[in-house]
Amino acid sequence: MINLIRSEVLKIRSTQVWIWMLVLAVVFTGLITLGASADAVRRYESGQPVVYYDLFTTSTSASFALMILGILGLTTEFRHQTITPTLLATPNRWKLLAGKIASYGVFSIIYSIVCIAVNFTVAIIWLSAKNVPLEYGHGVAGGVVKVFISLVLLGIFGLGVGALIRNQAAAMVLGIVYFGILNFLLAGIPFIRKVWMFEPGGAFAVFTSNGQMTGLSSDVYVITPMAGLAILIGWCVLILGLGAVLSLNRDIS
Repeated sequence: MINLIRSEVLKIRSTQVWIWMLVLAVVFTGLITLGASADAVRRYESGQPVVYYDLFTTSTSASFALMILGILGLTTEFRHQTITPTLLATPNRWKLLAGKIASYGVFSIIYSIVCIAVNFTVAIIWLSAKNVPLEYGHGVAGGVVKVFISLVLLGIFGLGVGALIRNQAAAMVLGIVYFGILNFLLAGIPFIRKVWMFEPGGAFAVFTSNGQMTGLSSDVYVITPMAGLAILIGWCVLILGLGAVLSLNRDIS
């Protein structure tokens, strides 16, 4: 298994995709943090309380980059037909999937740490320049831990999407459209919004929140962040399992 993980890490490092995805994650995090920092300064100058939790958890915006990185993990192999020699080297497809989960999990951890560092760096520099006091209470520490876990899970979730939908373009479009558009629309549609928090995007939002979801309709079920984590993990396991059973077990070439 160690050799398999090393092989998968080498595959990731042999292309520039991981670098560009890291740049994308950093840019997203930096831009959103700039906006959140400007809002924090505005609130402080107008006498309103600064929401430090929201400010120091804006690295959740890197979720797109983490998910895309995971999706590319298997779809790239199918697109370029490198999956055939990969399976010749590792005939056990469940073992192959486990190796990819471990290797992409490592990269997701690195991405998460970098994005959290960018979040804090930008926010601290901006607030310090505007003489806004920095506070790390208000659940910030727990929020950072939740952001870290959620970003790693999103990378693994993307790998499952790539295993389930082998077409690279289709998998990327589906993932981006769902998390970027449909996730927010579903939260406002009657009947569907009642189960929104039990969907992957809803569970992600609940888990990374401070336990208070504002702006939602009163008929949306309220669950705790830990319940959101359990649901998100469940979705990762389900998508990976379906991908392994329905896609990886089919004829490759």
